[in-house]
Amino acid sequence: MEISMNTVERLPIHHRWPLARTLILILAGAFLGLMADIRVEHVEAVRENSIAWIPIIYCACMTVACLAAFMFWNKAARLIMLLLFLMAFVIGGIGFYFHNHGHFTKVIKTSINAWLDPKMNHSEGPPQVAPLAFAGLGVLGILATLKRFDA
Repeated sequence: MEISMNTVERLPIHHRWPLARTLILILAGAFLGLMADIRVEHVEAVRENSIAWIPIIYCACMTVACLAAFMFWNKAARLIMLLLFLMAFVIGGIGFYFHNHGHFTKVIKTSINAWLDPKMNHSEGPPQVAPLAFAGLGVLGILATLKRFDA
């Protein structure tokens, strides 16, 4: 049986996933991957300081929440996910602070030197801007919760 474009266009709306719902499913995978990566990178950090578990636990919760929202995509799921995606900015901001020990000007200096100094030595500390990945996922999630992308 061959499916033509006319057949796809005639499918009832409940047989097609809106862009927002698809994006939520993709974000579930992104949080799962981020959780695995952070767990590997924080092996020693969680031994020294329990706060290093926060991004791992948040990613696990977001993976489950995204999957649940994908399954039950409605107004309540959207609102809950909006709040959870806003929390990504808090988690990313806290991580950014701890990764840089509160020295934000050092981040700017290091970033500029990476482009200007070919002989620059790589620091042994945690990656300076990696926690901002949470903000990126948060922005995508917030966009997904907007009613605008449900068509």
